[in-house]
Amino acid sequence: MKASLKHPALSLFILFAWAPCWLALWTLSYWLLNDDIQASLLLPGGVSLALLILLPRRFWPVLLLAPLVLLFWLYQQQIITALNALAAPLLPLPVALITRHYWQRFHLYWQQLSLLLAAAFSNALLALCVSAAQPLATFLASLTGGIIMAPFTWLIWEALYQQHRSNPQSTELASPPLRTSLLIWCSLFFAAGAGAQLTLAPQMERLLLILVFLPNVVMAWRFGWQGGVLAALTGSFIITLARQFGAGFASLAEMELFLTTQALLGMGVGIAVSRQQHLTQHLEHYRLRLENELQARRQLTERLVHTEEETRKMLARELHDEIGQNITAIQIQSRLVTRYTDAPGALQAAGSIENMALRIHQVTRQLLRQLRPPVPEEITLHDALEHLITEFAFAERGIDCRMDYRLTHPPQNDTVRFTLYRLVQELLNNITRHANARHIRILLDQNAHAIALDISDDGVGIAPGEHKGMGLRGMRERIHALGGSFHIENRQGTHVIVNLPTFHS
Repeated sequence: MKASLKHPALSLFILFAWAPCWLALWTLSYWLLNDDIQASLLLPGGVSLALLILLPRRFWPVLLLAPLVLLFWLYQQQIITALNALAAPLLPLPVALITRHYWQRFHLYWQQLSLLLAAAFSNALLALCVSAAQPLATFLASLTGGIIMAPFTWLIWEALYQQHRSNPQSTELASPPLRTSLLIWCSLFFAAGAGAQLTLAPQMERLLLILVFLPNVVMAWRFGWQGGVLAALTGSFIITLARQFGAGFASLAEMELFLTTQALLGMGVGIAVSRQQHLTQHLEHYRLRLENELQARRQLTERLVHTEEETRKMLARELHDEIGQNITAIQIQSRLVTRYTDAPGALQAAGSIENMALRIHQVTRQLLRQLRPPVPEEITLHDALEHLITEFAFAERGIDCRMDYRLTHPPQNDTVRFTLYRLVQELLNNITRHANARHIRILLDQNAHAIALDISDDGVGIAPGEHKGMGLRGMRERIHALGGSFHIENRQGTHVIVNLPTFHS
C-alpha cells in the first residue's frame, strides 16, 4: 500500500471498529448505571483514555469523532437528555497529552501500568467538571472505568504488537507474551463465578469476597500483572452479575468502590509478582553468563598449564641433550689435557675445568628435576610428592617434614595434578630459602568436590610486603583461575590454605 493511502485506510478502519465498540460499551454502562454522563465515563471512557495514550496523535480526530457523533445521535433520539454528556469524550485529552509525554520515558511494564493507573485517577478528577450535581458518582464511574478498562486495553495492545516491537538484544524487563493458559484459567474462574451466581444467589453475598479476591490473587501469583488485569475484568463481571441477582451492594457507589478495590489488588499483586519473576530471570541469566565465563577461564587456565608443562618438557630435553653432551665433551677434553701435559699451570687449569663441569652437571640435573618432575605420567601424585620431599633432603638439613596424604581417590584431571605438585614444590622451595623453619607439615585432604592443601611451618613467617612476590602471586592467580581459593596466614610461622575444585579429566 502506498504511503499516501496508508493513513486514510487506517483511519477508516479505526473509525468503523471503534464506533460500534464504543456504542456497545456505552450501552452496557448505561444498563448498569442508568445515567447519561456516567455511562460515557465508565467503560468507554477507560478504553478511550488508553487508546489516546497508545495511538499516535494523528489518529486522535477519528477517536474523538466516533463518540461525539454517536452521542449527538443519541441526544437527537432523546435517549440521553444531558447535553453536557457531549463533553465526556473530550475529557481525556489533557491527561492523554501529559501521559504521552512521559510514556516514552518508561519502558518497563510496571512503570507503564502505574502510569496508566495515575492517568485514570487524573481523568476521574477532571470528570468532576462535567457533572456538578453528582460529583462522587461521576468520580467513581470515571475512576472505575479507567482502572479496569485502560490496563485491559493496554494488555490487548501489547499482545497484538509485541512481536513487531520486540528487541532481542534488549536487557530490559520486557513484558512476557500473553499465554493461552492465562485465558483458559480466566474462563474457568468466570464460569465458576457465574455458576455460583446462578445456584447460590441470593445467599451468596458472603461468598462474593472469595469468588472475586481469591481468583485475583491466584491469577496474579500465577501469571503476574497480566493475570491481575484479566482477573480484575473477570471479577468485575462477577460483581456485576451478583448485583443483578440481588447479592449485596445496596448502592452503585459501593459496587464501584468494590470494583476499583479488587482491580487495584489484582494488578498490584501482579506487578509485584511479575517484577520478582523478571528479576529472578535476569539473575539466572547473569548467573549462567558468569558460570560460562568462569568455565572459559578455567579452560584457558588448563590450556596454559598444559602449555607450560610441555614447554618445561621441551626445555628439559634440550638441556639434557645439548648441555649434557657439551659437559661430557668438556670433561673429556680436560682429561686429555691432564694426560698429555706435565705443565703445572695446565694441570691446574684442567682440574678447575673438571670441577666447573661437575658443578654445571649438578646444577643441570637439579634444573631438569624442577622442569620435568615424575608427575603425573610416571608415578602417582602421592609417590611424586614423596619423591619431591626426598629431593629437598630435609633430614640432612635438620628439618622435620611430614606429609599426611588423605586422598582416597587421586585427582583424575591433569591440570589439578600438575597444579598441586607445582604448588607444593614452590611452597617448599620458599620455606627452604626464607623461612628458617625446623618443622613442616603437609596435609592433603578432600571435602565434597574440592581438594584441600594445608602447608604450615614454624619459621619466621612472611612479611606483609612479601605476599606480592612473583611466586606467590603466580600461584594465587592460577588457583583463582581454576575456581579455587588461596589464603596465607602468619600464625607461629606461615600457614598456607588452598582449596582447589576437582574436575573430570
